[in-house]
Amino acid sequence: MGLLEGIQMTSLLDIWINQREFFDAKTIEQVISISGDGNLIDGNETSKQLRDLLANLPSTSIAKYVDDCLNHGFPLSGFALQDLVNEIGRRLGFTIESGFYRGGGSKIGYDGIWRAKDRYSFVIEVKTTDAYQLNLDTQAQYRQRLIDEHRIEEKQSSILLVVGRKDTGGLEAQTRGSRHAWDVRIISVEALLKLMRVKENLSDATTVSKIQEILKPLEYTRIDRLIDIIFKTSEDLQADEAESELDTEEGGDISKTQSTPVKYHEDCVNHISSQLKVPLIKQGRCTYTNADQTIRVLCIVSKEYQRSGGTRYWFAFHPTQKEFLNEGNSSFLALGCGSADHIIMIPFGEFQKHLPEMRKTESVDRFYWHVEIFSKGDRFLLNKPTAEGIDVTQFKIK
Repeated sequence: MGLLEGIQMTSLLDIWINQREFFDAKTIEQVISISGDGNLIDGNETSKQLRDLLANLPSTSIAKYVDDCLNHGFPLSGFALQDLVNEIGRRLGFTIESGFYRGGGSKIGYDGIWRAKDRYSFVIEVKTTDAYQLNLDTQAQYRQRLIDEHRIEEKQSSILLVVGRKDTGGLEAQTRGSRHAWDVRIISVEALLKLMRVKENLSDATTVSKIQEILKPLEYTRIDRLIDIIFKTSEDLQADEAESELDTEEGGDISKTQSTPVKYHEDCVNHISSQLKVPLIKQGRCTYTNADQTIRVLCIVSKEYQRSGGTRYWFAFHPTQKEFLNEGNSSFLALGCGSADHIIMIPFGEFQKHLPEMRKTESVDRFYWHVEIFSKGDRFLLNKPTAEGIDVTQFKIK
């Protein structure tokens, strides 16, 4: 049996989990060709395997495959781009219903439906290019059929046209001149990728909801809502810097602090993923899930602060992070203590018991708990460096 034949008998996701380097030099066309019968047909094995793989890939791979579809076109690139765009929507926090590669018959020819937590729905149409006019009446009919079938709500839905090229002037002019102008918005795939990257650096779930607002058909004669979105996003991104400064203050004498880099999240997540035996997808600044979000991990890290008789690590834990972990079937708080060699991964149910004992910092608009880990020899204690501390050594990843 040759190598290629052996690979064809294994799902794409299995290969990703066990042999990631295989994908390093592969285009998405090559990836599709070794899955199932190598053709994307609604409901077939190739389609299922591709979507399973995309749901488990890091965002950098998603961006690479988008580039393959747009700049190195191949016969199935339009269908592959459709799946990639829907996966980006999932990364933006929407619940996704994939559409059909090929319409016709009784099928409603939408490319996807994105549903937000506030029940608003986007009917997605993906175009690789702006070279040809799009029949907006057809897209409006798709939306109306979905409304008639009670799958979306008329006042809580709109059409989102996702275009591969940035030059969308013709499509914009066509949309503005149509009777559907107030129900349609246009965005490039590149802009969606930028939103995905911004979202991966946020920690506040309410900010993610505000980013989703950008995609709605909003009237901007009064721009308060747009400014609010920009301000809230900027505020969230700046919070990380503020906590870093507080981290140093909490640690005490800077001269006694070792120079170990504090940003080693990626190494920690790789260890955690191996421990859980499942790929982890970045959802926010330090939040990760498996593909169906049943497993949730919050990974936060600290520098080492030397104290007499041991070492101290300090972390801030926020209510939005607590909410994120509470929504998983199996959730863990992973604390990187000085480096990826020392990770305390506590089941969230166990950790939550001890929250009332922790100090809090409260201000007008937010608060957080102070999480402290003390290491003494081979032992790791939560909250206090004395016998009163909770021994969490058992949760250290080997």
